[in-house]
Amino acid sequence: MVVPRVLVVEDNPDLRIEIVDYLKFCNFEVGSAGGVQEMAQALRNESWSILLLDLTLPDGDGLDAARELRKQYGLKLGIVMVTARGHVDDRIEGITAGADAYLIKPINLKELRATIGHLQLRLAQHLPPEPSAATWQLDQQSLELICPNLARISLTVTESSLLKALLEQQGQPITRDALCDCLPPGSGQDDTRRLDSILSRLRSKAKKEAGVNLPIHTLRNKGYTFAGNRRAGD
Repeated sequence: MVVPRVLVVEDNPDLRIEIVDYLKFCNFEVGSAGGVQEMAQALRNESWSILLLDLTLPDGDGLDAARELRKQYGLKLGIVMVTARGHVDDRIEGITAGADAYLIKPINLKELRATIGHLQLRLAQHLPPEPSAATWQLDQQSLELICPNLARISLTVTESSLLKALLEQQGQPITRDALCDCLPPGSGQDDTRRLDSILSRLRSKAKKEAGVNLPIHTLRNKGYTFAGNRRAGD
């Protein structure tokens, strides 16, 4: 099963870091935001499957944000509310606003993991079909990725090398170590972090330049896969 991408929206920096670190330890792909505006920016730039949403934020109310997100994304986005508002009326209001789950602070991290896992099963029923194998093309001469909608995404040499390795796998997983071998030498930064950073920028670039979600997925304990493959041009 494809690993969900979880965006943690929490204004308390210590709690946000604790949740992010734990979910990364659980092998989820995780991002974070400290408020409504940062959340909106993250949702515009990248594709997220589950939102972990605090209700009391410095620049907006989480309930209002949830209502708008549910209108915009329907059931394609999972919403887990995390809040200190524990009265039964608060929980009813949260569910009515669009929450899939409602967790009371201080949250139990194991319960959070189980909640995300259960929600992942529900989301799998609403995933759009992946682009067919022949709809993505890599032009290595012009350093461009040609999308299913024929839009072209400009690439760096490193991005092109990573995509070539992914495309050549025909949708099968490729390990992190194998992808790290595509990175140029000479940086003091950890290769795994470099890899994650480059792939995250690629997703953002695809969204901005072509209006598409780049189908690069993390597979737990296996590596990465490009789910909508095809062909690497000469």
